[in-house]
Amino acid sequence: MKKQSLWMTIPVTTAVLLALAGCGGPDSNAASSESSTSPTTTVGEQTETGSGGADFSNENETGTKENTGTADSVETSGAQTGGNPTATGQSGVSDVIKQVRNQLKMEDAALPTSFTLDKGTSLGAAILSNTADAFKVNFYATTQSVAVNDQSLTASDSKIPVLASYEVKIYKDPNQSEIFPETDLKDIPADMAVDLGHGIKGMSEGAAGSQYLTWQEGRWTLQIRSVSEDEMNNPGIAKKMVEYLESHTLPVPKDKGYIQVEYPSGGKSIHVTISWQDGHKIHQLKTDQVPLEALGMTVSVKS
Repeated sequence: MKKQSLWMTIPVTTAVLLALAGCGGPDSNAASSESSTSPTTTVGEQTETGSGGADFSNENETGTKENTGTADSVETSGAQTGGNPTATGQSGVSDVIKQVRNQLKMEDAALPTSFTLDKGTSLGAAILSNTADAFKVNFYATTQSVAVNDQSLTASDSKIPVLASYEVKIYKDPNQSEIFPETDLKDIPADMAVDLGHGIKGMSEGAAGSQYLTWQEGRWTLQIRSVSEDEMNNPGIAKKMVEYLESHTLPVPKDKGYIQVEYPSGGKSIHVTISWQDGHKIHQLKTDQVPLEALGMTVSVKS
């Protein structure tokens, strides 16, 4: 989404190292201890300390925690041959990712490798499009292990929740303005500046009944939008995201990355879209999970 008052993109002068290496930093002890009591489990191949599950909570205006997660190991089994589906083993995240990757036609296809799943659930996946120039995969939380591309995942009456949608497309011109809106965060007016910690300042502004908080970390531009009358704690959510990215490293955009967090009216649901350029490829992850879970999935992307 793009609002009329967004400015032109200019890199922030804070965190020079981030500007060279993308967004995020080396692992540290900043991961929250809240994860130790969480009912959810992050599973997959995440290599960062905290496994993409360090304090996956966000707070709305009342301070209520929306979700949490912890790191855990997984068991893998099963195999995929040709285009026919084969059931995977218990919570076989690594195996599901391997099966999907083996079917994709794009060379060196990158995929998320870590997901936060409720205990007792497994990862499902369906490839919705698949060419040498583009692919799209939906990931699901299933109550039992199912085959990749199982019909139960994509049936019109399916009630299986989608964890995330992930797609990669090759563009002749990757500078797509509708995906990467221009934003100028140089010389933020004092009355619009928000201290997000770690030397990062955001710009807060309102337009057409919405509140926006926008900031930059390296080559990434991040924005939170909520409905003004909901009085969402946008700065509080942004500070958690900034803190998380101090110890977890996002993919390095070449050249742009954009994270859009949207809270529809009421503030009880959320839509997160994370997009970045990689040469002529544009990667895009969409999820209705809380922002730190979305960041965790993106941090885990690998070829």
